[in-house]
Amino acid sequence: MFQAKTDDHTDQQGDVRDLINVNDTVPAKVEYQKRTFTDKVFAALYFLSYVAYLACGIYLYSQSHQRYEKDENGERVIAAKFMEDATQCCANGSTYGLCAYINNNGRRLAAGPSKFDGDEGIFDAFLEAPQIIAGMAALALAISVTWVVLLRFFAKPIVILSEFAKIAIMITIGIYQEDTNSKIICFVIAGLMLVYMIWARDKLMFAGDIISYSTTAMKANPAIFISSLLTKALYAGNAALFVFFFAESFNVAEVVDIQGFCTFQSPAYVGNMNIYISLSYLWTILLFDKMRLSMIATIVGSWHFHPEDRASVGVAIKNVFPSFGTLSISALIASVAEYLNQLMNQNSWTSWIPPTLFVTAPLKILTLCFGGCLQMLVTMFTKFTVILHVFTGESFMPSARNVCKILKRHFKGGFVTELTSKSVLTLGSYAFSLAIAFVSWKWIDDEFECGTLNKDTGDNIFYILYIILIFFTTWYPVLGIYGIILASKFLQDYGRDALENGTESNNHLWIPPLAATFVGCIAMMMFKFLSAIFLDIIDTLFLCFAIDKDNNVDLTDSEFTKLVEKMPTYTGDEHDTTLREKKDVSSV
Repeated sequence: MFQAKTDDHTDQQGDVRDLINVNDTVPAKVEYQKRTFTDKVFAALYFLSYVAYLACGIYLYSQSHQRYEKDENGERVIAAKFMEDATQCCANGSTYGLCAYINNNGRRLAAGPSKFDGDEGIFDAFLEAPQIIAGMAALALAISVTWVVLLRFFAKPIVILSEFAKIAIMITIGIYQEDTNSKIICFVIAGLMLVYMIWARDKLMFAGDIISYSTTAMKANPAIFISSLLTKALYAGNAALFVFFFAESFNVAEVVDIQGFCTFQSPAYVGNMNIYISLSYLWTILLFDKMRLSMIATIVGSWHFHPEDRASVGVAIKNVFPSFGTLSISALIASVAEYLNQLMNQNSWTSWIPPTLFVTAPLKILTLCFGGCLQMLVTMFTKFTVILHVFTGESFMPSARNVCKILKRHFKGGFVTELTSKSVLTLGSYAFSLAIAFVSWKWIDDEFECGTLNKDTGDNIFYILYIILIFFTTWYPVLGIYGIILASKFLQDYGRDALENGTESNNHLWIPPLAATFVGCIAMMMFKFLSAIFLDIIDTLFLCFAIDKDNNVDLTDSEFTKLVEKMPTYTGDEHDTTLREKKDVSSV
C-alpha cells in the first residue's frame, strides 16, 4: 500500500499536477458511498435475457420425456408416451428403426461387455453414478480452495512447487499407463515442462513476486474471500442449471417417418433454444466475473487509497446492484469477443488435408492469433473500465474514456497486464484439471467396466486421440463444454440408430473419455475462477498505481513501483524525474 500523500510534498505535487489535465484523470479515492444506478438500459436488457433463458430451459424441461423405459421383464421398450405415435408410423409395414421394437415386443439393448444398455450418453452415466461427478467436483473445489489459501500465505514457494507438481503429475500418469506409447507421450510432456521451467525461471520468479505482493492486500482484507465465494456459489448454481437444461433438451423428441424409416427426432425449435441458452450462459458467467472484480476492486481500492475509511464486504456486495448495468454491458462486450474467438477456432477438418493445407493453414493460424489477441484486448479493456467505474461511480463510456487516457500515460499503448502471473495461474489450473480428468476417466471406466484404458494395440490410435481431446478441450473449458454436449448428443443418437438397426452400440468406448473431459472442463472453470482473485487484485493495484502517479504521489520508494518498473510495457514518465529532482532539492 502506498502512503506518500504528505504535506511535505504539497508544493511539488501542485507544480507537477499542472502537467495533467484535470479532466483526463480521477481523484485517488473510491467513491463507494451513495452510489447511483448506471447504464440502466443494459441492466434491463440482461434481466429480460435471463428471464428468456429460464423460460427456454423450463419449457424444454416440460417437453422432455424419456424415449425408452423398461418393462416388467427388464427389457428396454419404447416409452408409453411415444408408443401410439410409433405404432401409427409403423402401420406402413416397416420393420426398421422403432418398428423393430414393436415387432419384437421390445428387446434388450447392449453396449459391448460394459454395464451400459447401449443408448446412454455422458449425462446418463452421471445420473447412474452421481458419486463420480459429485466426488470429482468436490475434489476440484477442495484443491482450488487449498491452492488459493496456500498462495495467500506462501505465494512464491507455491509458484515454484506448482511447476514441479505439474511435472510430477504427468510422470505419475505415465507410470500408471499400460500402453508403452502412452507412457512415452506422458514422459515427453513432462520433459518439455521441465525445459520450459528452466528457460522461464526468471519470469516465474517475477510472477511469484507479483502474486506475493497481491497477497498483501488479501491478508489485509480477508473479506475478499467472502465476496469471491459468494460469486462462486452463483457461478456453480448457474452452471448446474445450464447443464440440466441442456441435458433435458436431448429428451425432447417426436416420432417421425423418414422415407419409411420410423425414428425419434428433436423438433427444430430445440436447436434454436439451445443456441440461445448457450449464448445467454456465456453472458452470465462473464457477468459473474465482473461482479467478483467489482467487489474486489471496491475493497482493495479503498484499502489502498484511504485505509482509514475502507469499504466493508457488505458495502462491496451492495454496490453491485447500482453497478449492475455497467457490469452487464462490460460482460456483453467480453462475451461477444469470446464468441468471435470461438468462431475463429472452429474449422473444418478438410482444410488441414494437403493440398488445401498449404493454402488454408497459414490463414487459419493468423485468424487464430487475431481472435486470441482480440479477446485478450477486449477482456483487459472491459476489466480496467469496470475497476475505474468502481472507483468513480461513472457509467461505462466515461469510465472507458478515462481509463484509456490514464493507462496510456504510464504503459505502452495503454495496455497493461502481467502475462507471466496469468500464465503461472492458468497453467497451474490446467495441470490440476488434467489430473482430475484422467482420474475421472479411470473411475468411470472401472465403474461401468468399459475397458477403454486396457485396449489392444490396434485401438491405440483412439486412445491417443482421446488424450489429445482432453488436452485441447480442457484448455478452452467454455468452448469445450459446448462441444462435448453436442458430441455426446450426436454419438448418442448414432448409437440409438445402430441399435434400432440391430447393430451393437459402442457407447462404452466414448462415454468414459468424453465424460472425463467434461469433468476436466468443469474443474478448469473452478480453478480459473478462484485463481482470478489474484489477477483481479493485481489489475486493481496497477490502476491504483497509475492514478497515484497522475495525482503526483511519491512512489519512488514503493515496493510495487520497483516491480512495475521491471515490466516491459511500463514507460515511466516525466513525473518520475520531476518528483525525484524535487525530492533531492528538498533534502538538500
